[in-house]
Amino acid sequence: MSGRHIHPDRSATAAVRRAALHHAASAERALGRSRLSDWQVHQARKQIKKSRAALRLLRAAMPQPTYRREDAALRSAAHALNAARDARVLLRTLESLCRRRAAFGRDTAAAALSKLLRRRQTQALHQLRQQPALLSAARATLRQLQLRAPRWRLGQLGWQLLRRGFKRIYRGGRRGARAAKRRSDAFTMHQWRKQVQYLSHALQILKPLQSRLPSKATAVARRLADYLGEAHDLALLRSTASAFGQSHEPLGEEIQAAIERRRAVLQLKAIAAGKRLYARKPRAMAARACERPRTAV
Repeated sequence: MSGRHIHPDRSATAAVRRAALHHAASAERALGRSRLSDWQVHQARKQIKKSRAALRLLRAAMPQPTYRREDAALRSAAHALNAARDARVLLRTLESLCRRRAAFGRDTAAAALSKLLRRRQTQALHQLRQQPALLSAARATLRQLQLRAPRWRLGQLGWQLLRRGFKRIYRGGRRGARAAKRRSDAFTMHQWRKQVQYLSHALQILKPLQSRLPSKATAVARRLADYLGEAHDLALLRSTASAFGQSHEPLGEEIQAAIERRRAVLQLKAIAAGKRLYARKPRAMAARACERPRTAV
């Protein structure tokens, strides 16, 4: 759920605060399951990212110490889940690559790496389940944020403040797009990916509040985030495979080449999608995305 249960009322900033609360609560519930699964870890991280995107929309409306405290809290809650997330994604990325080319599935090094990644995935989830204090701390962090949120001082300017927050998000992604055109290394693309994710989530949160929001922008942002996400996972797989090859059997050159080819294709798609998504100037896009609807008071 993004913002489809978020309705505009007397204050646009209050509506976005409810979105931040909703996503933080969803993440807390996912982490409170009796037997945590990979899917629940994935859902919790996604909900935390959406809550952080809502927080970024509110940034101009909040005192900066409050913003920094809440952003750090959400980042801390997500950090506890990183190892389990990476282990899950690495295995899925390798399996996806092998499905594209049946011959890869018969590669002995790929089979050995797959076995290792499967074991690591099981271990990462087991370790997370065996650290109730870590999970309790993450849930407590999310719960405390929900208790503090009603006391956030968000000002009275509503859409004008959201416009400033959105403009900052959009400008960050636009800068990332320019950096990616100059240098498409894994770090640069990953930094851009984070900015695109914030924009994608922000657009989803704003859509129920703003009927004039360009629907194509939301779709392009989501597609761009997917391209960059898969490219990041392939870069992570390449790095893991390189370390694996130093102590075990190196991956075949054909598989390594397939990783690089796929990353190159995704990066080209990302650059093209980014050109479309960030064609507008930040001020113009923010004005369009955060225009005060007639129904809002």
